[in-house]
Order: sequence, then C-alpha cells, then structure tokens
Amino acid sequence: MTFIEKNLANNERVIYRAKLHWWIYGRSAFLLLLGIVVFALWGTTEVVKIIGGLLVVISLITFINAYIRSSASEFAVTNRRIMMKTGVTNRRLIELQLNRSDGLVIDQGIIGRIFNYGSIIIRTGNLEEIFSPVADPFEFKRQINNAIEESFAPFNNPTAGANMTGRGQ
Repeated sequence: MTFIEKNLANNERVIYRAKLHWWIYGRSAFLLLLGIVVFALWGTTEVVKIIGGLLVVISLITFINAYIRSSASEFAVTNRRIMMKTGVTNRRLIELQLNRSDGLVIDQGIIGRIFNYGSIIIRTGNLEEIFSPVADPFEFKRQINNAIEESFAPFNNPTAGANMTGRGQ
C-alpha cells in the first residue's frame, strides 16, 4: 500500500496516478556511456583509466539517486483532491482540494515535447510548487479537470436527484 493510499479519506478514491519520467535517468546513462568510452577507447594511461572508472562510479551513484527519487515520489488525483508526495527522509506532501487550487501550469520545452514529460507547477494563494520531470503532464492536467467537473456533477444535473423520494413510480 502506497503512502497516498494510506492517507485517503473515507469514500475517497484515486482516479489517476502520475509518475516521474524516465528522463531522470538521462544523466546517469550519459555518464556511464562517457565512462565506458573513456575507459575503453582512450584508456592507454592509468590516469585516463581512473577517470573512466570514476565516471562509471559517478553514473552509478546518480542512477541510485534517480531511482530513490522516482520510487519515493507519488502524484495522484483523487475524487476530492490532488496529492503529491516526494522525499524519503525529508518527506513533503502537498494536498490541494479540487475546488481550491488557483492554477495548474504545465511547462514543457522542446525536449519535453519530444519525450512527453514536463514540469507541473501548482499555484494556490502565495504557494507555488514545482514537480519535474513528470511523465505525460497534460494527461495529469486532464484528469484533474475531469475530477473537478465530476465533483460538480450533482449540481450541474438537477434531474439526477429528482427521483430520490421513491414516489416517482
């Protein structure tokens, strides 16, 4: 059971989950490739071999860091709120009621458009929270908008509760 599932209120259900994009592993992949190339192609001296080996070790450290960051981050839209949790030792939880968020901004550069990731910026009052890189950020935004619309469904459809007395037969 995830952190978000453990903290749901009564009759609250998760509608959509988002996750960090695989792009967070890009730096470690680049360093690993660079370390292998340096070690294999230019490793004629001990100093160059050490540099290549250090690049490989640094890539493994950045990979572990990215993995921990990815597994410790949760993003969810429920039928009542938006919940975002990050961190392992310093846990940070952002909860926004669906009817209280002022704005949701998606920031997506050219590389983000190509690989379908972006930053989600949530603004409410004087608070601004940025979560990046989130996979498929426009789907996350669409799910939030759908949840907001569904939360107002009983008010938008007055005939839905017309037969609540049981006398309409």
